[in-house]
Amino acid sequence: MIEKFSELNNPEMWYDQATMTTLRGWFGQTRKCPACNRVHSLHTRMMESDKNIAMNIGQYLAVLGFRGSCLDVMDERTKDAAGDALKQGLAAFRPKAVVYTRRDLHADEQALGTLLMGLRDKPNFLFSCGSGTLTDITRYNSFITGIPFVAFATAASVDGFASGSTPLLVNGFKTTYPGVAPEAIFYDPYVLAAAPQKMTAAGFGDILAKVIALLDWRLAYTVEDEAYCPLIAALVDRAVEDCLNLAGDLAVPSGQTTPDQLKKRAAASGRLMEILALTGMAMQMMGSTRPASGGDHHISHLLEMRDIQMEREGSLHGDKVGIGTLISMVMYQKLFAGSAMPRQRPVLAADIWEKEVRRVYGPLAAHALATNQPQPPQGDVWDKQKQLLERAMQTFGFAAVERFKTLIPLARDKILAMDGPVRPDQLGYTVQDTYDAIAFGKEVRPKFTILRLAERYGWLYDLAEEISAGLPRGDLY
Repeated sequence: MIEKFSELNNPEMWYDQATMTTLRGWFGQTRKCPACNRVHSLHTRMMESDKNIAMNIGQYLAVLGFRGSCLDVMDERTKDAAGDALKQGLAAFRPKAVVYTRRDLHADEQALGTLLMGLRDKPNFLFSCGSGTLTDITRYNSFITGIPFVAFATAASVDGFASGSTPLLVNGFKTTYPGVAPEAIFYDPYVLAAAPQKMTAAGFGDILAKVIALLDWRLAYTVEDEAYCPLIAALVDRAVEDCLNLAGDLAVPSGQTTPDQLKKRAAASGRLMEILALTGMAMQMMGSTRPASGGDHHISHLLEMRDIQMEREGSLHGDKVGIGTLISMVMYQKLFAGSAMPRQRPVLAADIWEKEVRRVYGPLAAHALATNQPQPPQGDVWDKQKQLLERAMQTFGFAAVERFKTLIPLARDKILAMDGPVRPDQLGYTVQDTYDAIAFGKEVRPKFTILRLAERYGWLYDLAEEISAGLPRGDLY
């Protein structure tokens, strides 16, 4: 294994290979990685886009070797966006459809069961038509039944299209389950461009989150020896930079009628979709969500679970993830202010932690308590981790945090230009909701992130209080 602080573990060393061309060379293959020496697999065999591709989808499926019948999975909105055209394009495969009518659809037990019941005719493959939730519902049923699936994206709103794992709401708790990646991903840039502006903003927010995911991941590798690949990190890092450059064209308002405006928006939406798919493929290759999900997602997951508990209609995943990313960047800045290691503070007592987890998670607390330690590492274990953290911060961490000074206002303005939210109160969350998400979002997953890092130094709960109070006032960004 390469030494943790070797230059070979720097993603920048692999930028020349971190291209979409390189990734396409991995389609449908298993290869040994030149960067980390692990074996990576990419189940997805094809990704294609074109104007009116839905009408001609059959020819691509024939190349992939699909035969027999298919079952389309969509909701009423995605049926209007592309479902009817797909029905024509899939005519040779005798398509039938499951069309969801729930207004606030989640990948939960009810939705999974609905699709499972729709498999009674034993189709040869599934065809999801939509964005993240519909793809996840299809993905998990594909995994359980062994029936392959293909994804058609109707909005560039989430990075999960190409993922091999499935985030599900089970008994109200957001949990990652196994899944299977699609055999192929298709999209029409003009269909993406016609999607609601808020969905495009959500997709941008989901890509922005990789800034935190990559830093969290590299520190987790340093401190806890998690599996890490600098080539995959480089692929995702370059995707973030490309997305930031796209933001201006993505902000062109929906509904513009001039050909030039529509063409520009379609091109930008198509490129955003490619970037989202790339990050999903990075998760496939790594066999985990690490390349794309950090503390930002934990904040988002707890807010989503709070919506379910309160029986209120939730917002888009990427909206909350984008907010979680801005919050996480602020946390990194405050924890490592002045490019210095934080002073150690007392950690929360185990009994108080349990009481707070029960308050925040309510009927879901048993799961959170069972999957998390009541206190972070201490003594010799934490002393060794602190030494590794200090070296990591000196090697790459302080430079990353310094960049947040300019990235926070840049990202904020680009999200606002797309009519996306940048603060929890814009989505109806209270100061208490925000505090709970920052302070106890970490209990959603036992994974090392900025939230765990702040907890180990004894700063988390003070930062959660300061940030949650300051956000509605506009004190932070």
